[in-house]
Amino acid sequence: MNFVSIKSRIEEQGMHFSDEWLLDYDTVVGFDKKVSWTWMGCKLNTFIVVSDYGNRELRVEDLENHLDASTEYAQLHSEIWHKGVEFSAVIVVLLSTRISKEAIEFCLKRKSRKKRPGFIVPAMINTKISKPYYFNRAPLYARNFYDHLENLIESLK
Repeated sequence: MNFVSIKSRIEEQGMHFSDEWLLDYDTVVGFDKKVSWTWMGCKLNTFIVVSDYGNRELRVEDLENHLDASTEYAQLHSEIWHKGVEFSAVIVVLLSTRISKEAIEFCLKRKSRKKRPGFIVPAMINTKISKPYYFNRAPLYARNFYDHLENLIESLK
């Protein structure tokens, strides 16, 4: 698995996407809109920001910097970030063949950041073994959306 195959998976899922350069890394940004009446008619607008770190070791600082930059990107490129009953989510996925133990723990134990009216979800994928690391429990806030977010992350590997 590599950056090109993930980019093609985003395209195959019919998501709108763009090629970007974020924090000096090759990045693809996908956009997904989900409407479900089981969620009381709420819309979930999701940005999936995937950046390729190649063979560089991922650290917690890298993930935190990307969370901030990706949130800023989503707010600049989304007209719906602060409207009505629509929620916005930003899934930040960093790719590398090497990930520090601290960064893995950060992803597994970290609950999403709340960013009214949305949230930011950190994730990483070890491209050497196609192993994703992300939340292992959904927080109470926006719990109904987490199955969908988990499916989006899993579909990338």
